[in-house]
Amino acid sequence: MTRRHNDLFKMPNDIFDAPLNATELMVLAAVYSLRSRSIHKGVKYVRVNQQTIATLCGLKSTKTVSKAIDKLRRLEYIKRIDRYYDDYKKLGSYVYAIPVIRGRAFFFVNRRFLRFGLTAAQTRMYLYCCKCADSHSMRFWNSYNDICSALHLKRSAVVQTLKELVSIGLIKKYRVRKKDGSYSDNHYKVVALKPPRIRRRKGKRRSRFALGFSHSSIYVKLFYSYILKHNRKNVNTLRIYFFDLRGSPKIYRSLLVPTFVTNRKRKRLVLYLEYRCNLGRNFLPKQKHLRLARIRAKPPPS
Repeated sequence: MTRRHNDLFKMPNDIFDAPLNATELMVLAAVYSLRSRSIHKGVKYVRVNQQTIATLCGLKSTKTVSKAIDKLRRLEYIKRIDRYYDDYKKLGSYVYAIPVIRGRAFFFVNRRFLRFGLTAAQTRMYLYCCKCADSHSMRFWNSYNDICSALHLKRSAVVQTLKELVSIGLIKKYRVRKKDGSYSDNHYKVVALKPPRIRRRKGKRRSRFALGFSHSSIYVKLFYSYILKHNRKNVNTLRIYFFDLRGSPKIYRSLLVPTFVTNRKRKRLVLYLEYRCNLGRNFLPKQKHLRLARIRAKPPPS
């Protein structure tokens, strides 16, 4: 079993000698599995909500969690429980002071076993298997009678729970041949839980034309920067060809000949362009100026 310090956490060996039921052992394992960087004088401080512990253990109500934590506090597996105000008149999450386990009176458990959704009985059996397993090979060969006396269970319950753990994939069963030729059935191995694979989305591949254009654009930018730094005439030419002449060609005739349609007569069109459109006489042709002068020179009708 490849040990990863980020995946394993410590559990004390004397938890199976204490008067704890399966639910309380599961809550204790969930609290001890939480990560924390605040460690001071041999005490680790964990801040967590009771609802979070209930979801980790698969419990429906937080009352069972609070009862289990109160008993763990009396047995000194949790040294202190504090709760502070986060905001005005609003209590925050609980802060649990957990003693840091030192010496050799502990065993390692993988944090990922909480993701399998085990029951309280399965969790207690898995913790005991981790305690009995060898530190290198992660194998154990305790008899059913030893497990029954340690967990205070019947033989049928022990056999059924071990079968469930084998079917889930947390424990692997293997056969060992004895001297008389028979095989023993009580040899197991704790399976190393691997981290989940992170599936990364593959991006769309770029075409060769796009890759060639991206590589060529680097040299084009360098060429432009060189031109802009060394010669002003080149700047003017670039400005004319790339900025002034961009877009559709300019239609300068539209300034002289309007595109709208009017209901006025042709004789009055010249006056309309001059006074209403504010074009002036500079934009009008010479023939229209002569017509305008003739119109003004005519005497009014009698």
